[in-house]
Amino acid sequence: MPFGYWIVIGKTCRDPYHGEGWEYLDRAVQWAEECGLKVLLDLHGAPGGESGEAPCGRQQAKGAWKWDNWRFNASLKALRLVAQRYQSSPAVTGIAVCNEPSPKVPMDALCSFYKRAVEVVRKAGMPAEDVTVVLPVFQRSLEPFVQNWDTLVGESSREGICFEVHWYHCFENDWHGRTFAEHLRAVQEHAHELRRFPIVVGEWSLALGCGAYHGRHSREEMRALFAHAQLAAYQEASHGWFFWNWCDHHSIDWDWQNAHKEGYLPLNSELLFQLPDLPPDEDTESDPLEILFDTPPTDPRIRLGDTVYLRAFNGRYLDVEGPDVRARYSDRGKWQQFVLCPFGHVAGKDESPCLCDGDIVTLLAHNDCYLGVQDTQVSASWAAAEDACAFMVRTQGSEELRHRSPVFLQSLTTSRVLAPNESDPTAKDRLLARWEDFGKWQRFIMEKPLSTAVTPHRPRRRSIFPGQVSSCGTPRTGRRSSTGCGTPGSGLRTSADLERTLRRRSSISSAEQPAPRRIPQRSNSSASDSAPATPIRRRTSNASHISGAFTVPHEASILPGSDLDMRDAVTTPSKRRNSLDQELGEVPTPSRRRRLSIKSAPSDLFGTPLKKDLAAVFEED
Repeated sequence: MPFGYWIVIGKTCRDPYHGEGWEYLDRAVQWAEECGLKVLLDLHGAPGGESGEAPCGRQQAKGAWKWDNWRFNASLKALRLVAQRYQSSPAVTGIAVCNEPSPKVPMDALCSFYKRAVEVVRKAGMPAEDVTVVLPVFQRSLEPFVQNWDTLVGESSREGICFEVHWYHCFENDWHGRTFAEHLRAVQEHAHELRRFPIVVGEWSLALGCGAYHGRHSREEMRALFAHAQLAAYQEASHGWFFWNWCDHHSIDWDWQNAHKEGYLPLNSELLFQLPDLPPDEDTESDPLEILFDTPPTDPRIRLGDTVYLRAFNGRYLDVEGPDVRARYSDRGKWQQFVLCPFGHVAGKDESPCLCDGDIVTLLAHNDCYLGVQDTQVSASWAAAEDACAFMVRTQGSEELRHRSPVFLQSLTTSRVLAPNESDPTAKDRLLARWEDFGKWQRFIMEKPLSTAVTPHRPRRRSIFPGQVSSCGTPRTGRRSSTGCGTPGSGLRTSADLERTLRRRSSISSAEQPAPRRIPQRSNSSASDSAPATPIRRRTSNASHISGAFTVPHEASILPGSDLDMRDAVTTPSKRRNSLDQELGEVPTPSRRRRLSIKSAPSDLFGTPLKKDLAAVFEED
């Protein structure tokens, strides 16, 4: 039961609240006693604010709130009055001393306040055996905080207290940048933490970050799996959990009543599946969950001529509209497609080698223009691949680029790294080349179209790429001698190195003039094989004989070390999968209007039988 401090002691200083309002708390506690409910009283808004965010009562301007604005003594006064008033109520079994304290509050100061708050509640007449004091740990690593608390308090540190966590999967860029499989991995990690410490999961919902909503599953199927995975994990919590919220007309993801009615949140624990112990997660390329929830491409290796998507750290893909390059949407569509083209001469081979760290590429957008850099601005307005369009691919030590490899794109002319302009609230989605470091914000995940997608024809020869400026060297055969990149992962090129490379390229190819700055015109002639590999020109001829839909591999085929042959996973548009009916039976979704009650048998939830179907999804041994 969240309440603001002004309900208890009235407003202080210049806070814009009305109070006191004891009658509201009294009424709620009385109703709980009559109905046999237990109440956790939650000081949701402290004097001065435990943060500058809206949940503590008032949204303050950025930078206006400082951690020492939080008036600890006034907060302790409010806690003392609440404890004294309800010490004899059988319904009140917990008091939370604050809500979501800002990570800007020093850990020592926060733990000291918590220690004093526990003492105040105990002295007010609420013993440890009857009332638990709840200590929020928000946007902090739980284990270091618990260690600090144990050191400060000593042997009695765990007596009559528990720690509170809010596990939302839809806020902040870190969650937006995760795939659905990575969200399930996080649930698995949370279950491990719940087994180690006394915890109440104070808030959680069914909402996911924007990067999770693409792949093989419908939103309804993902919601069902995510809901059951969380419910099964949170049963490990020593002090239970609270779903946020009881009702919310904005979305079913935040509405317990509606989600329960639709079958996503059954109350009978026998209907829940346990998330099994999954194989160790080394990287997103090898995680079996990624294969199950997002059908991989037939060939995971990335070569010149491949169509790719570039997913930014915030879960949104680079897109091109006119000349503007931004990261706005979590969809993978035509605007988000780029063709990896060479910079300079390409040897006449039928197949390009896989791209590696240090290779030089250009990016051809769907508008038949190349991405290029002018000062710090990145735009898709180059009809020919000039020096400004060349980017060095930097990796984190991988031998070759594959589907979902993390990469950095470094401009060859400015040596600056590309990233969305997150620091500018007015243009945070615009792509710029202004950074010197290779951090989390600058990292892209390079993805190929899935095996269920119809991809454009991939050109392999130099003559097929439009608007190419001839030059020496190739991204593979000429990389070591012409660019001086060294071995993969040997370090980043300096501005002087890049300048020497460009000077050498210019001197060798001085006799050749760049192609005119003209957008290539498409031809309707029979020479269609010479057309650029853009998203508009889709290849359908080779897909006409392929049939069958992708099915979830058997357990033996998805265990670590097994050989996954995904060549049979390709489908044509007419053969696309409609849902997970073949793997999960009938998932209870709003579209099917299945009503599951507490009395429903387990086989009604995900098909028959429940255990077997979910083992196919989660590769349970």
